[in-house]
Amino acid sequence: MMTTLAEVTGSGEGYITVICHQKPNCEDCISVNHCGIVGQKFLEKVLDIRVLALTPVRAGSLVEIGFEEQTILKSIMIVYIVPLLFMIAGAFFGQYLTTRVAGGEGTVILSSLLASGVGVAIARHFFRRLEQKVEVTPTLIRVFDIPLAESFVINSVTEDSE
Repeated sequence: MMTTLAEVTGSGEGYITVICHQKPNCEDCISVNHCGIVGQKFLEKVLDIRVLALTPVRAGSLVEIGFEEQTILKSIMIVYIVPLLFMIAGAFFGQYLTTRVAGGEGTVILSSLLASGVGVAIARHFFRRLEQKVEVTPTLIRVFDIPLAESFVINSVTEDSE
């Protein structure tokens, strides 16, 4: 299970909403001197997540939430692999059209772009269906009753890594 710290922004019946700031490990990167502040800011992400909670948690509290690895792998497969496979299939179809009908590289490129667009639409559909499932929502592990400072940015870590 992957865990991360988050700040509670609100609550409802049976759930809380949290905000999670994730910043890349730019200090460990070889190219840290070349991407600059702008590149680092583009990589920083703020995630607004809905988490199941049996007990109400005060807004502004710091909580630890956990994500199942299987959920993350499914998300990666849907978001990255499906459009890529459609793009490759579109390139093959474009190449087939080029050999059958007088065409050039433009046909292959256009076919590949159209197929990857279809792949993105299909991936978006399946990703939304995956988000609706209860078993893929993050779980509340622990509640710290201290507020999260504005400048405090955290990284996700795995429990079993040392």
